[in-house]
Amino acid sequence: MDRRSFIKSSAALGGALLVGFSDLENTVLAAGAALNNPWLRLDANNDLTIFVARGEMGQDVYTSMSLLIAEELNYPISKVKVVFAPNNPAVYGNALLGGAQITGGSASMRDAWDKLRKVGASTREMLVAAAAEKWKVSASSCVAEDGQVRCGTKKATYGQLAALAATQKPNPNPTLKSKADYRYIGKDVRRLDTPAKVNGTAQYGVDVRVPGMLAASLAMCPAIGGKAMRVDDSAAKAVKGVVSIVQVPDGVAVLAKDYFTAKKARDLLKIEWDMGPAARQLKDMASIEAGLLAASSKRGAVILKAGNAENPMAGSAKQISAQYQLPFLAHATLEPVNCSAQIVNGECLVWGPIQFPQGASATAAAVSGLPESKVRIHTTFIGGGY
Repeated sequence: MDRRSFIKSSAALGGALLVGFSDLENTVLAAGAALNNPWLRLDANNDLTIFVARGEMGQDVYTSMSLLIAEELNYPISKVKVVFAPNNPAVYGNALLGGAQITGGSASMRDAWDKLRKVGASTREMLVAAAAEKWKVSASSCVAEDGQVRCGTKKATYGQLAALAATQKPNPNPTLKSKADYRYIGKDVRRLDTPAKVNGTAQYGVDVRVPGMLAASLAMCPAIGGKAMRVDDSAAKAVKGVVSIVQVPDGVAVLAKDYFTAKKARDLLKIEWDMGPAARQLKDMASIEAGLLAASSKRGAVILKAGNAENPMAGSAKQISAQYQLPFLAHATLEPVNCSAQIVNGECLVWGPIQFPQGASATAAAVSGLPESKVRIHTTFIGGGY
């Protein structure tokens, strides 16, 4: 059985059952010793932790992806604990986005739909098989529901069965629920992240604090590909609390004991920019709009054609047209763009509201000089993606 057809990590460790896919499609469960990158962890105390492999920026994958597993596992969704998955595109890549570990394209649930339901269903069948073995009854006489397996007067929590379940032969084609039996999918389910966001315990990137950390504020070149030619940082260096001022490829970074000190000093920098090749392309909004308007009058490429819209439109008694414009802007998220990084014991640890862990990992490796295998991405809640 090759790696495209089985789940790589399902093991008992201290009474815990860990299950995770090693592939992006055609995946089934298999017992093994590997513990890395599981999709779920079921502890002996019956706690279920689900690892969500997409960034939560308000679109609710935090709850939605979790309930796909909870639905088929027949575990109370309200009791699920959620942890953001680590960087590992081989395990957590999105098959609809070229296998990249990224959140985007409205593809999270489409990619997860079959995959995560199979995780839940396969785990449920393994737990039922464990109960049947323990009680010496047929699996068909056992019922898995609300985090426990019952057979007549006998019952056991999933956690009590976890270690034995990890030794069961997996079903390569678990039976999935019919739509009529859904308890959570398509139903009104409360978001799992609401309590933390209401009481202030939800951690966003800007909330991360590491002992001894410095804050950096960047003065970026206005043009992509540009750089600082000359920097007068004398006034910035005089600000109390400034630790260092460093020129980076596309700007200047001010490091200080806290963010506001860094920003205050950054605003005092006097920088002469070399705009680079992009200087020729810098235009005001009026020029950009004029170019778009001119382009819109030309016939574009036909990507998809279905039916015949031209003839009915030409023969319509009344035609309505409208033009809508949006400015040329960068994303303006509620949370400022940020991340925190630390080099510890030969590893680069990165925390942040990261939508593209795979790209962040590659960048961190390039900057730190460490191999990408030594980069650990810790994704936080994301304060908006647009």
